[in-house]
Amino acid sequence: MKMIYVASYGKGEDKGIYTLSFDPYTMKLKKEEHIPTKDFPSYMITRDDHLYVAYKNADNTNDGGGLGSFLIEDNKLIKESNYSSSGRSYTHLCLSDDQEYIFAANYHIGATASYKVNDHKIDHKIVAVRHKGFGPDLLKRQTSPHVHNVGFTPDKRFVYSVDLGSDRIVMYDYKDGQLEENKDYSVNVIPGSGPRHMIFSQDGRFAYLVNEIANSVMVFKVADNHFSLIQNVSCIPHHFTGFSAAAAIRMTSTGKHLFISNRGHDSIALYRINQETGKISLLYMVHTDKDPRDFNIIDDAYLIVACQNGNLLQVMSFDEENEKLLLTPQAISLPQPVCVAL
Repeated sequence: MKMIYVASYGKGEDKGIYTLSFDPYTMKLKKEEHIPTKDFPSYMITRDDHLYVAYKNADNTNDGGGLGSFLIEDNKLIKESNYSSSGRSYTHLCLSDDQEYIFAANYHIGATASYKVNDHKIDHKIVAVRHKGFGPDLLKRQTSPHVHNVGFTPDKRFVYSVDLGSDRIVMYDYKDGQLEENKDYSVNVIPGSGPRHMIFSQDGRFAYLVNEIANSVMVFKVADNHFSLIQNVSCIPHHFTGFSAAAAIRMTSTGKHLFISNRGHDSIALYRINQETGKISLLYMVHTDKDPRDFNIIDDAYLIVACQNGNLLQVMSFDEENEKLLLTPQAISLPQPVCVAL
């Protein structure tokens, strides 16, 4: 059995964190536990039997939002800490290798924040750095900065912060949890792209950036943490005229295939990655239920897809050798799932 942790934006007591078991042989999902939370859990990561959670303020109070942590023991979640951020909402987070610092993306005020962690508990906020700038898409969400994703460069030299509102990837030096932008390495993305999430190839030579507003994925060649754009491709069909917003991006552990989820077009796009050039080639798209906001990959063989407005978790099977991605009949109802953590 595989354990899966799903964040839910459900109404009232339905919101919170759901623990599910997944049987790879039958591909069936089973609800095991529901932990109601005061705020909306927007993103989650696991590390060494601990679950770390970023929260979106659910009722606009000054004590909402923030970060939290849980101990995973016997497949149960035991609350360890909850740190209010004075009403601030977070959409993403990452944890330092020494597990002493958490960095978080504050979408709503456009800031990157750092927190001290002691014994897996969120101890205190160190700093929050507000971004500056805006993009050309003023009718949508580029009137101000909107930080959507944080992570570490492969060599751990920088914390990167992906800003959807200002079309930038901001690189931060982060000694002792302090954040200082290194402007020599920050990246300006094509205006109007609305970058959302970024991941790297295993060898660190390439970065892959999914753009929510432009519905595209960009490939960058990375040398000494300097980025050079080498490819920019659409992640929805050119003939599609409806609204769509690209969401999640993940790669198989082999580094051979890339997946993008599309909300609106409601699909998972599958790409082959050229191992020499890093460039990607679209193989095909598989339709999902409504608004696949996130997904995760189990053993390079299964995708668990969170369809937020379909109120559904769907299971896809993936044969990497033969490049076959299939939507299976296996699914389970869940109120507004927004994140899948393993």
